[in-house]
Amino acid sequence: MKVLRATVKSWTATFRYPTFQSGYQPTLPLPPISTILGLLSAAKGEITSIQDVRFLGFMFFSKGKGIDIEKTYCLGEKTVTTDVIKREVLIDNTLYLYLPEEWQEHLKKPRYQLLLGRSCDLAMVDEIKSIDLSKRDGVRIKNSLVPLGLPNAFGLVHALPVEFDHATIPRKARIVKPFIMATHGFNYPGKTFYDTELELGVWMYEYKDFSQI
Repeated sequence: MKVLRATVKSWTATFRYPTFQSGYQPTLPLPPISTILGLLSAAKGEITSIQDVRFLGFMFFSKGKGIDIEKTYCLGEKTVTTDVIKREVLIDNTLYLYLPEEWQEHLKKPRYQLLLGRSCDLAMVDEIKSIDLSKRDGVRIKNSLVPLGLPNAFGLVHALPVEFDHATIPRKARIVKPFIMATHGFNYPGKTFYDTELELGVWMYEYKDFSQI
């Protein structure tokens, strides 16, 4: 199958744990699909849902993790108080995106600034390449989100947002799904797409994977 592989890089990235609202702020090791859709929305210049992308796959690699100290402001009815929190930050990151080829025009000249997390986590497209992905048996999948219950898969399990409803303020998650964060890698016994350059399997998602939720 002919696909577009976009290599996106950033100095920093932060992917918030959905259950942490205050205090120490850890980061997830991999971006939720909602973060990927946010990046695509910025590139296209309009809100993009999972239904707008025929298929989507990704792998995310980070070279380390640090802790940033951040000053926050708490607004009360008549007072403003400040606090200092610690926030985990992923350092020197590379995101490989596998998309339909029509996304090349948007990623080549993004409409808005691309982000990998918060507004300070600026990202850039380092390479856009058309590649052929064939399906193989028994390939290794690593640094990707895979569905819960996938044979041989192991790692942290989180219920993560797939997309948000932007018609509400504050926004609300429209689709939430449990995923396995396969950061250590596993050998998938079935047949899936394979990137010969990276020598890793690519797990692809389509809208039908979430349409019954």
